[in-house]
Amino acid sequence: KGLLKEAYRVLRPGGTVALTDNSPKSKILQNLPPVLFTLMKSTEPHLDEYYLLDMEEAMVEIGFINVQSVLTDPRHRTVTASVPKL
Repeated sequence: KGLLKEAYRVLRPGGTVALTDNSPKSKILQNLPPVLFTLMKSTEPHLDEYYLLDMEEAMVEIGFINVQSVLTDPRHRTVTASVPKL
C-alpha cells in the first residue's frame, strides 16, 4: 500500500499511474502446483500480502479516481488510476 500512497503523493493533479503485474485472479496462478508457489515465495517474501491486497479498493481508499483493471494476458493485469484534478 505504501507504493500506492507514494504514487498518489508524487503525481500531479490529473496525473495517471499504470501498474502491470501478476493478477491474483489469474487461473494460471491460482492453479500453480504448491511446489512452484513455494519457489515463487522464496524470491518474493511478501507474496501472500500482495495477493491478499485488493489493489483497486486500496487505490480508491487512498483517493485515486477512475480506477480500472484489465487483464493484459492470461497471467497479468494492468491497473490504471488518476489523481483528481484540483
